[in-house]
Amino acid sequence: DKWKKYALECFEKEKKLTSSRSHRLLILETEIDTLTSKANNAVIDFDKAINAARESEHIHEEAFANERAGDFCLSQGDIRASQYYGQAYRLYLQWGARGKAALLKRDYSV
Repeated sequence: DKWKKYALECFEKEKKLTSSRSHRLLILETEIDTLTSKANNAVIDFDKAINAARESEHIHEEAFANERAGDFCLSQGDIRASQYYGQAYRLYLQWGARGKAALLKRDYSV
């Protein structure tokens, strides 16, 4: 469908721009795997993206990766969703995105 095609295009562009396994590439790769039913290691892959974003000090992208990991876990009935949402909430606040943090708090009771 249209979304999958767009995601794959973004992924291919990022791969060309990135010489290493950047956190952005890891996030995109994991998202594509979840879209194409290759989600066996999605939580592990989200954790890799989270760690890479933290190491490169991109707090907003670390927050985003935590939020997406929470979304994935929630969709799978995995209780770890609350941990990821809680971490995303704290990181968004730390970054200064109070509105985004408030949405997480409202929607997921973090």
